[in-house]
Amino acid sequence: MRIHLTNAGAITLRDPADFKRLDVMVDPQSRDRLERAIARIGRREDERHVRLAPSVLRFLSGHAGDPQWEAGFSAMLGYAAHQGWVDECGNVRAHLTLNDSDEVVSVDDFKAAMRALPAGISAVTTGSGDDVAGLIVSSLTSVSAEPPMVGFFVQRTASAHGALLRVGRFVANVLGEEHGDVINDFLKAPQGPARFAAGQWSEGERGLPVLKDALASMECDIVCTEVLGTHDLIVGKIRRTSSRQARPIINFNAGTHRIAPARAAVTQ
Repeated sequence: MRIHLTNAGAITLRDPADFKRLDVMVDPQSRDRLERAIARIGRREDERHVRLAPSVLRFLSGHAGDPQWEAGFSAMLGYAAHQGWVDECGNVRAHLTLNDSDEVVSVDDFKAAMRALPAGISAVTTGSGDDVAGLIVSSLTSVSAEPPMVGFFVQRTASAHGALLRVGRFVANVLGEEHGDVINDFLKAPQGPARFAAGQWSEGERGLPVLKDALASMECDIVCTEVLGTHDLIVGKIRRTSSRQARPIINFNAGTHRIAPARAAVTQ
């Protein structure tokens, strides 16, 4: 089995049923980011080794409790103990391996590709009173219907990031053609009441700002956050929704556009 510490911030366990090896593969990344990642799974022993708790491996495997997997895992730990690779606390030693095949596109190429992806525009809001906060996102997406969940990405340096995590709730307000002033204020005004000067805002059942004429508003509790690269994925369980018929808008090629119906095919 191999733990993979990606430079995107994710931690995965590859080949969880391969009990003949155990190592930690790391993508190229800064020393500071690497040390934080190692601290999430165990502790560094030296430049080439880390110590891992068996409980972490069980959790990452997704097979904990399966009798066949547990038998193989116990045999692996027994062999490691026999070789002197398990310390007095029960933590097993693993090699650090550098992933030297992490080829990715440039930032400019990435941005060019993303500009070609049409996406809906939403105002995500949180807080109340003088502590209201919000941001514009084009990453809102459906996650699950049972239970009902949506998610979006927020840059960790965004001014609304701290408020979202502190409050633990948000409202995703899907915007339409008539919400140009809302978009403008959310992009330019400082956090707080000034950002909500335009638009028909009301207080939702949980005290958060709801845009009354949004195409849809979803009041959510945050149930999951995950660090991925420069952003956090935030997933919310939907507690209340409202929706209406209106004209949607999309973000495309770094601009805001209306949606027009596709022209019907001409038959001869």
